[in-house]
Amino acid sequence: MSRLASLSIRSLLLLITFVVALPAAVIILYSGIEFRNAMLGEAQKDTVKFAETIVNEQRNLVVAAEQLMTALAQLPEVKVRDRAKVESVLKELLKLNSMYANITIADRDGRVWASAVPALMPLNVSNRQFFKSALATGKLSSGEYIVSRITTKPIINLGYPVRDDRGAIAGVIGVAFNLENYRHLLQQMRLPKGSSFVIIDHRGIILARGLTQGDFAGKAYTADSFRAMAEGPDEGVRVRKGLAGDTRIIAYRKLYLPGEKTPYMYVTAGIPVEVATQKANRSLLFSALLLSSFLALACLAAVLIGKWCIADRFRLLEEASRRVAAGDLGIRVSGAVVGGELGSLAQTLDGMAEQLRARTDALAHSKMFMNTIIETEPECVKLLDAEGRLQMMNRAGLKMIEADSLAQVQGQCVYSLISPEYRDAFIRLTERVFEGVAGNLVFEVVGLKGRHLWLDSHAVPFRNDQGEIVSLLSITRDVTELRKSEEERRENLVLFESLMRHSPMAIRIFDGASGKCILLNKATADIAGGDIKTMQEQNFRELKSWQESGMLAAAEKVLSDGIVRVVEADIRTSFGKAVVMSYILSRLLIKDKQHLLVVGRDVTDEKRLTAEKKKMEAQMLHVQKLESLGVLAGGIAHDFNNILMSVMGNAELALLNLPPESPARINLQNIEISSQRAADLARQMLAYSGKGNFVIEETDVNRLIEEMNHMLEVSISKKVTMRFSLDSHLPLVSVDATQIRQVIMNLVINASEAIGDRSGVISISTGAMECDAAFLTRLWLNDTLKEGKYVYFEVADDGCGMEQATLTKIFDPFFTTKFTGRGLGMAAVLGIVRGHKGTIEVHSEPGKGSKFTVFLPALPPGTPRREQEAEVAQLTTGTGTVMLVDDEETIRNLGTEMLQILGYSVLTAEDGVVAVDLFQKHHNDIVCVILDQTMPNLDGEQTFRILHSIDPAVKVIMSSGFSEQDIAERFTGRGLAGFIQKPYRLANLSRMLQELG
Repeated sequence: MSRLASLSIRSLLLLITFVVALPAAVIILYSGIEFRNAMLGEAQKDTVKFAETIVNEQRNLVVAAEQLMTALAQLPEVKVRDRAKVESVLKELLKLNSMYANITIADRDGRVWASAVPALMPLNVSNRQFFKSALATGKLSSGEYIVSRITTKPIINLGYPVRDDRGAIAGVIGVAFNLENYRHLLQQMRLPKGSSFVIIDHRGIILARGLTQGDFAGKAYTADSFRAMAEGPDEGVRVRKGLAGDTRIIAYRKLYLPGEKTPYMYVTAGIPVEVATQKANRSLLFSALLLSSFLALACLAAVLIGKWCIADRFRLLEEASRRVAAGDLGIRVSGAVVGGELGSLAQTLDGMAEQLRARTDALAHSKMFMNTIIETEPECVKLLDAEGRLQMMNRAGLKMIEADSLAQVQGQCVYSLISPEYRDAFIRLTERVFEGVAGNLVFEVVGLKGRHLWLDSHAVPFRNDQGEIVSLLSITRDVTELRKSEEERRENLVLFESLMRHSPMAIRIFDGASGKCILLNKATADIAGGDIKTMQEQNFRELKSWQESGMLAAAEKVLSDGIVRVVEADIRTSFGKAVVMSYILSRLLIKDKQHLLVVGRDVTDEKRLTAEKKKMEAQMLHVQKLESLGVLAGGIAHDFNNILMSVMGNAELALLNLPPESPARINLQNIEISSQRAADLARQMLAYSGKGNFVIEETDVNRLIEEMNHMLEVSISKKVTMRFSLDSHLPLVSVDATQIRQVIMNLVINASEAIGDRSGVISISTGAMECDAAFLTRLWLNDTLKEGKYVYFEVADDGCGMEQATLTKIFDPFFTTKFTGRGLGMAAVLGIVRGHKGTIEVHSEPGKGSKFTVFLPALPPGTPRREQEAEVAQLTTGTGTVMLVDDEETIRNLGTEMLQILGYSVLTAEDGVVAVDLFQKHHNDIVCVILDQTMPNLDGEQTFRILHSIDPAVKVIMSSGFSEQDIAERFTGRGLAGFIQKPYRLANLSRMLQELG
């Protein structure tokens, strides 16, 4: 210390100068390093922002592609695979977006059936990543770098599933991004100087690079760098070698598609370290030069200035400086230190003290002014620390969170007020702000008193004087009402678009003044048979279809008075399609301008169905009438058969008992003949009712007609010619040949009478055809018919024909067009056909003749034809007891006498109850039961069931005036021994009993 005191003032000043300069040099060096690090940090932030910008651009492209594919997947043309229409739409979409290289649609097996760019050969994409992922996840999926087989350009695909009406995946829509355009698009962005970007697919293949030098597309990214990114977090920043070999600050981000666990794309953004630190290096060099200059001047001043003009005044200045530093801003030293540099320094010190006092006052005023602004700001202003604890909040913010004062919430974490689904996002925003990255977030909060509201918060770093981030400064505004109105607007827009897109109704809006079309949906074009573009150019006042149908006049009235009108019109559209439309016309006011709203519905099918329904109702009414009359005729015939049996049976027994020479035999034989005629009439009535006594056999209709040829020719006029056209490969039918002969005879005789006295032709033809439900619904009596193969025979004439009014009545009982004669004629024909489960088709026009086609169910191919056994005429006697059950006493008496003649003992019962009682007592002696079907108390079916339960081996012969088919249908598989139809003869009864053994 003594050594230093002995030095001259100059030496001391030099020493002091060097001592003072040393910390400055250290500070400059340290500041330069810190500045360099700060520049590196800013460069890292810039790369992160740059990468985020590219990621947002990519996300926008993916969202746009997803919306496009979602819309395509809902198109009806895509669901029905209308290739022409779909490829037309795809080509238009491709023209609108240069980023798309191609748009394809493949079925579930990967076969491409629609492509915006025509393919030279069939394509299959089943081995592509985007196709397999779309099938597996049912969501948007990504592909990899490939060279397109259609465009021969490098592309990357996105896929989206197409679902059918049941929700199952029916195919995949693929959108291929043109990587060449992709690179040009990204290079148009404003990039930081010296920066670059690289976009990589999930396999590490470079898709695009944001530098003009070098073409890296399609090449593999550096293996070690790609592996580090793939195995690392979803985003990060590193300093490493770039593709060009220079050292760079590189930020990367991974991009995922919803539902995919692995990233489909990587984005890297880099800035050279040399570029990032260039400014810091220059600053450090400049500071070093400045320090050197200062040291040189200081040394010169030390040499020139002596102790005598510095020391004492320096102490005064030093003292004054200490007092100023202590806060005494009122000190003045310029009066004590005068002249020279120290005098100026004294004046400067006095000025500095005055300026510090003024700045202190101004700072206090500014602080008060700033606090006033913050407190009166209508939006929330707050400060948070790194842990989310509240440091400051203005009145608007306290009101938003329903706090009474700042003290109530100060120091508390605000994360608890944020809804759980947004809490993590807010925490990430806070972390990024403390990393120096400003951000914005819209989120939902719940106030201290339970109020829910939506906030839009913009957060930035708040730094101290040293540039350190000490807080998060946030400006937040309440967007609850804005969000609500925006959501309502969005929902209304989506609802309107959905209504227009999916509505089956034709919706169209015209300008009321000009008549031009403003808007229309797809259904309008579909119904009209045209296309949207052409119909968009139409003017409703120029449409010929509107003028001819009265639509134009109605539209003008609606625009004039505003009254809604409904118009139904038969229209032939501008595209040549004939439709029946039901329109609702109404007036709309949009921006004080009149518009015409037209909502139309195609009612063509409804009109047709209504007409068909009326026809069906008329046909069913006729069927019901025939059924009612058939039931009446069948009941009369059934009772008539019981009476005839008594008459015929007694006559037959009387003949057996009379000697051959008795004159009464002639009378009895006449009674038998008349009774037989009456029985024939009863059979005709049963035929009309559809329950006739049919002797069913496998019959060839061709053979039956050929056998009737001579009989038909003698039954018609000599002027009429018969022509035959018989199908040689006709299947057999199961029918009563006698009844079918009657049908053919009636139809031929009617045809002959329709021709009258003039010359004419009657044609008989046969054939077979498959009849479906649609065909059968057009015929008579289609209610019980089954689809399948039918044999038909057709009788056609060129006679007078019939009008429609006559045609509807030809099958009515007792209806005729003749002057004389009434009968069951065509009604009996219809009954016979009904009984054979067939139907009739009739065509007739006045002056053009008539054609009757009878359809009968065909037997399966290969069915053998059975020959009828010859009837046994002789009587055969038997032994044992037969129980005869019938509610008619005359039948019981007659039957008893017949059975006794045949050698049987007889027990009789007047109903089922008595029959069951007798059978329980004598069933060991009874060899057979003849059971009437229609009886009071217990009918034949109920009685049979009880008898069979008592003795399963009982032999029961069912007796009825109805047909064997009607009875057989009820007792199939139930053990019925036989059937005999009333009125039966003694020989029939004898043969039936002998067949039972």
